[in-house]
Amino acid sequence: MAIIGRKDDIRELERCERSQKSELICVYGRRRVGKTFLIEQTFANYFAFRATGVESGNTRTQLKSFHQRLIEAGDPTKRIPQNWFEAFSRLEKVLESDNIRLSIHGKKIVFLDEFPWFATARSDFLEAFGEFWNRCGTVSRNYMFIICGSATSWIIKNVLEDTGSLYDRVTCQMFLRPFTLRETELFMIDKGFGWSRRQIVESQMVFGGLPYFFDLLNPNESLTWNIDMLILRSHALLRNESKKLLEATLKKSPAYNEIMECLSAHYYGMLKQECFESLNISQGTFSRAVDDLVKCGYVHESVDTYTKGHPLRLQLVDPFLLFHYYFLSKGFSENIKFEDFKNDTGRYMNWRGHAFEILCMYHIDSIKNALGISGVKTNEYAWVSQNKKSQIDIIIERDDGIIDICENKYTDTPFSISESYERDLLKKMDTYREETNSRKALKLVMICAEGIDGIAHTEHISRTLTLDDLFN
Repeated sequence: MAIIGRKDDIRELERCERSQKSELICVYGRRRVGKTFLIEQTFANYFAFRATGVESGNTRTQLKSFHQRLIEAGDPTKRIPQNWFEAFSRLEKVLESDNIRLSIHGKKIVFLDEFPWFATARSDFLEAFGEFWNRCGTVSRNYMFIICGSATSWIIKNVLEDTGSLYDRVTCQMFLRPFTLRETELFMIDKGFGWSRRQIVESQMVFGGLPYFFDLLNPNESLTWNIDMLILRSHALLRNESKKLLEATLKKSPAYNEIMECLSAHYYGMLKQECFESLNISQGTFSRAVDDLVKCGYVHESVDTYTKGHPLRLQLVDPFLLFHYYFLSKGFSENIKFEDFKNDTGRYMNWRGHAFEILCMYHIDSIKNALGISGVKTNEYAWVSQNKKSQIDIIIERDDGIIDICENKYTDTPFSISESYERDLLKKMDTYREETNSRKALKLVMICAEGIDGIAHTEHISRTLTLDDLFN
């Protein structure tokens, strides 16, 4: 199976393979995003050694599994390593053997998948790995170690931001993001779906651009049928995936779920302090949990620069988790179908609008490209007035003296702008101007799934973007 997208990531991996020094590469990102697949498809024929951590395994289990991989790589030792220092010492001998497999440019590629799972409580794994790399990796010029894992917050804390033996040792870090709409479209063309761009958008609003989920879809059935079969029916494969997703990426703590549940109820997000005050958890636990959620990409944190004290605002920005908290965590029957959700018009339309806003924010680079400002430095955020009666979907604050006020509308037909709606838009802009005291020029941008119906009441709109612009 060919790799869809990931061109920049592949180029970076290939650059490391061609380099004249040893490389310690850290590939991380959420569960189901395709990390292992990317590495396998790029280097599978050239692994000198490969091992995978055992989920929930204790130190003995991890060493036993690692021992089996050492034997397969040519280590003659019959005994299971007593500790990780011994395990890496034996790995060093394997890598220095005459018959070790080399890559095209002579690198000895070692792939340690699910790296955080090796580091069980009170084990010496990190210390042993750090000692091995400092002793061998920094001396040899042909080692290429790829460490990979879904426990994003753990990797950031214990590898990328480590102040001990691994300090400043990572030579390349790659945070693998979910598919963009264009990458999803290429994937579905390759799989023979024949779906329209609108159907692709709606699939992204539910499944969040994760290749693993898309690979589960039946191209011969509708999106609604796939949602029912994969998420909503009793014992559906992905019905409990959100819990697994959080546990695989983060630590097992109820704080994460409580924060996400709280944020899911606020369309434009909420002030960080307000979120904390609504929950019954300590300040320290809350701060650490929010920091982890932001690092994993599930929550977006922005600074409200125009409010006194510059408070932080939090917003849930993961489509798959949003779908879960809107529908599956509300106590619905296991026999519910997606069409039943649509009959609950208020909840369904609220979710759809929120999901489309998240989709637009994720594709902010495509929006900037369509506006002709791809080279301009910007700051993007959702905005809520001080009295919370006025909201703006996306603010694009530009360094060239302009602020784009973006209104997102996901409708089934071209959106019609009435006279009263036009007044509301202008009032929003006036409120934003008054509360921020910004002297930049304000430009109104409509992002409408099917465009705008006619030209009535559009004189104040500077640009109109459609779904096609999000695919660029």
